[in-house]
Amino acid sequence: MKRLIFMFLVAPWVMASTAQVVCDQWRLSTQGKVGLPAFSENKTVDGKKFDISSLLELNPTLTTEASSWPVIATPADSIITQVTSKNSILQMAGYISSDRWAKATITIATNSMFEVYLNGKKIKSQTSAPSAPVKVDMTIENGNHQLSLKLLTSSDTLRFAANIQHTNKDAEGALGWSTNPRHTITLSDIMHGESVSGASLSPSGKYILITTYEVVPGNNKNQSTYKIYDLEAKRNVIWQRNASVNAGWMPSTDRLYYQIAGNDGNNIYVFDPKTAEETLIASEVAVQGGLTWAENENFFIFSKMDKADQPGDLKRVFNNDDRIPNYRNRYQLYSYDVRAKVARQLTAGYQTASLHDIRPDGAKIVFSVSRTDYSEVPFSRQNLYEMDINTMVIDTLWKDKLYPGWCQYSPDGTKLLVSGGSEVFGQIGVNVTGDKLANSYDTQLYLYDIKTGNAEAITRDFDPSVKTTKWTKDGNIYLTAVDKDLVTLYRYDLKKRQFTQITVPEEVIGLINFAKNKPLAVYTGNSISSAQKLYTIDLKTGKSSLILYPREKQMSEMTFGKTERWNFENKNGTTIYGSVYYPVDFDANKKYPVIVYYYGGTTPTDRSFDGHYPKNLWAAAGYMVYVLQPSGAIGFGQDFSALHVNGWGHDAIDDIIDGTKKFLAAHQQADAGNVGCIGASYGGFTTMMLQTRTDIFKTAIAHAGISDITSYWGEGYWGYSYSLTATRNSYPWNRKDIYVDNSPLFNADKFRNSILLLHGTSDTNVPVGESLQMYAALKILGKNVEMVLVDGQDHHILDYNKRILWHNTIMSWFNKMLKNQPNQWNEMYPDKNM
Repeated sequence: MKRLIFMFLVAPWVMASTAQVVCDQWRLSTQGKVGLPAFSENKTVDGKKFDISSLLELNPTLTTEASSWPVIATPADSIITQVTSKNSILQMAGYISSDRWAKATITIATNSMFEVYLNGKKIKSQTSAPSAPVKVDMTIENGNHQLSLKLLTSSDTLRFAANIQHTNKDAEGALGWSTNPRHTITLSDIMHGESVSGASLSPSGKYILITTYEVVPGNNKNQSTYKIYDLEAKRNVIWQRNASVNAGWMPSTDRLYYQIAGNDGNNIYVFDPKTAEETLIASEVAVQGGLTWAENENFFIFSKMDKADQPGDLKRVFNNDDRIPNYRNRYQLYSYDVRAKVARQLTAGYQTASLHDIRPDGAKIVFSVSRTDYSEVPFSRQNLYEMDINTMVIDTLWKDKLYPGWCQYSPDGTKLLVSGGSEVFGQIGVNVTGDKLANSYDTQLYLYDIKTGNAEAITRDFDPSVKTTKWTKDGNIYLTAVDKDLVTLYRYDLKKRQFTQITVPEEVIGLINFAKNKPLAVYTGNSISSAQKLYTIDLKTGKSSLILYPREKQMSEMTFGKTERWNFENKNGTTIYGSVYYPVDFDANKKYPVIVYYYGGTTPTDRSFDGHYPKNLWAAAGYMVYVLQPSGAIGFGQDFSALHVNGWGHDAIDDIIDGTKKFLAAHQQADAGNVGCIGASYGGFTTMMLQTRTDIFKTAIAHAGISDITSYWGEGYWGYSYSLTATRNSYPWNRKDIYVDNSPLFNADKFRNSILLLHGTSDTNVPVGESLQMYAALKILGKNVEMVLVDGQDHHILDYNKRILWHNTIMSWFNKMLKNQPNQWNEMYPDKNM
């Protein structure tokens, strides 16, 4: 048996530097003998010799397994380990830590070929055994980063030594080296890893259909996977069609249906997980989207688009929505009888028909159509119809309703559970004081008697805002709701007319689905420092059981700072809720820069683990992060959410200023001289406006912010429709106090400190002109403003690579302005003579 010798070489290549760190411990994988292939001494048909370095590329990196490898030390004396032969593959890994963005170099001395990977990405390939130490440049951000090497031995002994040091001339930060995989959260942790995108229970509750997805690093594609999990056997069921789309359970039997694209439509299959039998039940059906099955499983309802004629080079616009591409296309309802193999068109005409529900006995459906009407806010009227599925005769349940509702049948089919704004049925659902106007984004619930047409408001005095609902066979109504900064689960007892919260182990519920014939539900949830998990819950006992924790290993290697609630009382005596995220290894004797964050519309910033504005990640970068829920957010009661209506520049702004001042006074570790704020969309408006009202924010970042309420109202695809609530009954011609006096653009001369404006160039919600005109104004006024445009992105930055650059732009700006660390910003955006 031969021996592999690790020798730590100390001089002459070790460079003297105060920032130099010796990498004297590594995690080492087991050896893998590769050897040379047969006939490797022969040349190829092109006369080339066999390239031994190709054996490196042939073997994949095992970076995700590195945390389980044993640790070896490589001190000045040697560490000897056994080896089978030369031409073996070994992998080594360790972890570089940095307290800031920095450029660094690792110097490697070895007698073997190698590849170097930083956080799983190859940064160097050495295809011949080097005769001198090799320097590898890298860029690292704040936090802990995995550095791994894949080595191909070329002799009986392997020599290896390494050290790292800064290459920035002005680098003052600290570098560290360890074999501990635990690290603060990174952008990669947020963007990568498996997530549950769908979960539904079979009618009996025996099976769960689970859909997961994972972002493919380096591109914009998600890898989706479907699997069937048997809750009783606690194992997956083999299903060959795991790449299908629009899959779901049949409504009454434990069989799965799914669609496969055909030549002239979709083929609909049914799969029985008990017998593994697959049956084609419908061929070439022109389904566009999903299916809704009748409970008797005799037919399903689907939609098909009527494509409108293209207007050509010149387009006459008929209403505000007609500005939107493809608005003229309409969708009609169809049914398909699986016994007779016959499709029928149920609706036609110039209006889109939207299916709400199929009655439990399969005899009728309820659907709606809407039309534009500019005579009264909200400029649209809804008609709701019930159709006999056999005769196709329709009854009108309501006509010309201003505020629309969305309906589902009661288990006996005599009532409808209606969700919508507080004014769906006039004033019976409204609960605001004084002259306030209700916020229509604050969703309420009603019971509607089909026979009498009478409606009852059931959430009028219920503060949480409804998200999802289900009326189950046991007579209870279950709902998830925005409950302050949480998303929680409630049961509504129809007999007692009473809501009861059902306790779950997570703070924010995502999707939820209910078994038809068993008191069981499946849901996803996450919390402020806990990634998404999948649970079932026994609705009788309230007990939740963990089914899947996709990112368990990732989370086990992460370290978080503490979080806590911090609320205050505003000028009106109302409690304003908030949360604080602390840096890891928080030291009460130090000062920390602060980032303040707030909602970007009317929905509060919940306590979710990740997202595009990752508070945990900001805290990991050394910031104290204060998140508050200012006036106007839903989930706190109708009186609170009503403050959003016509409230531009008022209560929410006051709450943020007041709350930040009180937060700084209450937290001596918060550096009051280095406070930044950030917001997007309406939150971007808020950010711009804050910098004209106060000097407490040394800098600010506004993504897709609204600078001129007038231009936003008229130009974006959604501006005027959002304004139907946000500026209800208020227009540029009758409320100059809102549209002009409370627009940041018209207050640009009062701007203080600094701001970074971010905007996607293809934003159809808040047009990019909102940032362009604010930038122009602040530049002319000589203010400290920067603007970065993200090419081709809409309201959200979704492109994989652009999202990374966008995030790095945010962090580099805050680091420059609040930490006096300009290196990353200067690297990304060097000055030019313009």
